[in-house]
Amino acid sequence: MSAFTSREVAFHALIRDLRHMTARAASDLADWLVYLDLEGKADRSLYSYHRELARLLRAHPQLELGDFTHSDINLVLQSVPVRSRHITRSIYNRFFEWALMDDRIDRSPMAKVPRVKHPSRPITEVFQPSDIALLEALPSPHGNLFAILFGTGIRRAEARNLRRQDVDLDRRRIIVRHGKGGKGRIIAPLPSALSSVADLDLTERIAPADYLWHSRPGGGDVTRRNHPIGDTTFERWYREGIEAAGVTYRRPHTTRHTYQELCRKAGLTLEERQVLMGHASIRTTADIYGHLDFDEVADKLAGFKLENV
Repeated sequence: MSAFTSREVAFHALIRDLRHMTARAASDLADWLVYLDLEGKADRSLYSYHRELARLLRAHPQLELGDFTHSDINLVLQSVPVRSRHITRSIYNRFFEWALMDDRIDRSPMAKVPRVKHPSRPITEVFQPSDIALLEALPSPHGNLFAILFGTGIRRAEARNLRRQDVDLDRRRIIVRHGKGGKGRIIAPLPSALSSVADLDLTERIAPADYLWHSRPGGGDVTRRNHPIGDTTFERWYREGIEAAGVTYRRPHTTRHTYQELCRKAGLTLEERQVLMGHASIRTTADIYGHLDFDEVADKLAGFKLENV
């Protein structure tokens, strides 16, 4: 236990099987997590790395770091669900690359571990225009807040932490100060999102420091906007809105996919959508949203004439 910092011990509390803490390579894992923390990795990433390496150490508690072979790693990878194997392999590769850089091992066993293909992604689900209309038609402020979700593509945590001062109506932009991985970004909202914020200014009289998503402590009539609402409160608000609109439930993240789809239909390129979605790599955008719509392709060919070639 002493090999781990208090932050890493907190991650242990989230991992039920703690046998990896007594493995011979446990101190190496602890040192790697410190290295990643100093690199500025987000808590969510640190937890994911910790969890996957814990799996490897539990499988081979008797091995020193330099004793791991590709066969040892292959056996563990085989136990990982197929759709997650490429992620686990990538984490293991980073761990042994660090160990090699830090002169803890002479060579990495990952060189002989098979490369895992990314699983094919299904076409991303989105809300249909009729669903969007029903949700945005909910009474204020609920319809306005749904319009902000559909018109910005912000994640639920980003929505919970969105303040009025982060929305610039004149310059038509929204600032996300603490996005995924602790990174900020600027979003170009759809006009419907901007008009919804303007409506909230009139109906709710929101101050610059107020949060757009409000709470009602104890379920009373008093509205509070001085603190971000909790994740459970946001989920309850979201479900109640879905039910009131009579729309089929889709998880909140689907509103983000819907924003991207609306941007695509507006003619934005993949590179432009990458910027708006806040993806570090365009490959991420392409993997999730790079599909083509068959009907749109067919429509383009409908007017094709050979003599125009």
